Amino acid sequence: IRLTQTTMLRVGSLVNKSQLQKLSRSVGAPCRSSASGNRREMCGLVAAIDDVWTPKSAGYSRDEVPILDNREALRQTTRILDHRGPDGYQISTGTVGAEDHHARWSMGHTRLAIVDPSNRFADMPFNLKFNTQDGEKIVHLAANGEIYNHETVYKNMVEKDGWDQNRISGSDCEVIAHAYAKYGGPKTAAMLDGMFAFVCFEEDVKTGKIKAFAARDPVGIKPLYYGRTKCSKSSDDAAAYVFSSELKALVGHADPSTVVAIPPGHYWTPEGGLVCYYNPEWLRNDDYAPWEDPDHSVTDDEIRQAFTKAVQKRMMADVDYGFFLSGGVDSCIVSHDLLPLYRKEREALGDDRPIPTFTVGMENSPDVMAAKGMVEALGGSKYISHNIRSFTPDEVFDLIPKIIYHMETYEAELIRSAIPNWLLAERAAQDVKMVLTGEGADELFAGYLYFQDAETPRQVQNELRRIYGMLGNINLHRTDRMTMAHGLEARVPFLDTEFTRLVMSVDPKRKMVDPEAVKTNSRGREKTLL
Repeated sequence: IRLTQTTMLRVGSLVNKSQLQKLSRSVGAPCRSSASGNRREMCGLVAAIDDVWTPKSAGYSRDEVPILDNREALRQTTRILDHRGPDGYQISTGTVGAEDHHARWSMGHTRLAIVDPSNRFADMPFNLKFNTQDGEKIVHLAANGEIYNHETVYKNMVEKDGWDQNRISGSDCEVIAHAYAKYGGPKTAAMLDGMFAFVCFEEDVKTGKIKAFAARDPVGIKPLYYGRTKCSKSSDDAAAYVFSSELKALVGHADPSTVVAIPPGHYWTPEGGLVCYYNPEWLRNDDYAPWEDPDHSVTDDEIRQAFTKAVQKRMMADVDYGFFLSGGVDSCIVSHDLLPLYRKEREALGDDRPIPTFTVGMENSPDVMAAKGMVEALGGSKYISHNIRSFTPDEVFDLIPKIIYHMETYEAELIRSAIPNWLLAERAAQDVKMVLTGEGADELFAGYLYFQDAETPRQVQNELRRIYGMLGNINLHRTDRMTMAHGLEARVPFLDTEFTRLVMSVDPKRKMVDPEAVKTNSRGREKTLL
């Protein structure tokens, strides 16, 4: 089931409060695997802080805000996101700032432990005190995602910039707090390589100055929303900012008219609002055309090596993992690169278990048969434990309310394409906590049939840029919500920023789709370059 690229997540199709409450009652408890008693849930965050940055708010008496004043309300709100975690579950509250300019703050976090899973110091929110060259700072952090270069970031801080504050855990997300204290928010967001959404509150201990910062990864793999609390008396009353990984946790706290999804590659501050920090030339410059330079070339080997590096980067885990195998070219290429890397990794640990892979489809459908063929081509059951989740049309009707609850939209195409993803994630979560997927290849290699209508390479390039910018609202939204509903983390090597930069510098004439080749299923059809 393929989602059309003309469909975007529209505000008008979001579930409203009464509908969401009705769905919540019909769904009941957070989703559990029917074959496992263990809850495996993905990271989720909620956070709130008083507005002390708006001039009229400073010094005003503040309304009672349940998520700031009532730990039970914060706990219940955080538990709405139980399906995203917790291997660890924490809430934190407090006050920051000087007496005449202070702010209440709160954070809640549910954790799916994939890196350093047994260390309770790795549970968030992090509340860390740092001695910096600018004085003592306290940083409160809640984050969702994986930072693949966390060791490199911390090493460079120590060796190049003289950072002498020790880490308290092996958590990849802890490094965000260290970098924030050293470099500030914008520079921190730009240096992270991974999929992430995070919120930071900082207090300067000496001056009492307060900072708030939130950011989302360059592609929009991880979601983050924010809004303002309602003012009970008048619009002049001081309000608070509220953040969440999902809209459902903002219900009852935020004024719906103020709720905004932080766009991919953006950060937010109360002083400046939303600012784009991810500005690669290939995405922002309409005249970008390095292939016109005679000295510029991108070889097939360079593309292969860059992709292998992207796959290897996403193997960072201290728990079992596997991959989704749809039978399509994208996931087959992921499996082709992942398997030898996985076997080498396992051999070093003295572990010869096959890697789990997961396929969904109706019995003997073309996708299922193609996936079986790929498994055999990779060495069969000796190297791969292939799990197929077959389903019938009648089976899916009871799933629709649950899928809408987690997707937070009534968009028909998005819901339809989410159904097999739900079933696939449900099956995979019985065995693993993390999977690699083939998402994103279509947006880099012109993988949709309508590309045969492009008349020039420039049209192909511009359309790829356009649909890349929509990923966070469509394909990645679906992937995140359906895997998170079952406590499963999905990683997308095709959307590695360095790999994307390389592939988008390839002459787009190599991505042109020949209509005749499409008819004959021959070289020149969509994704021939891939």
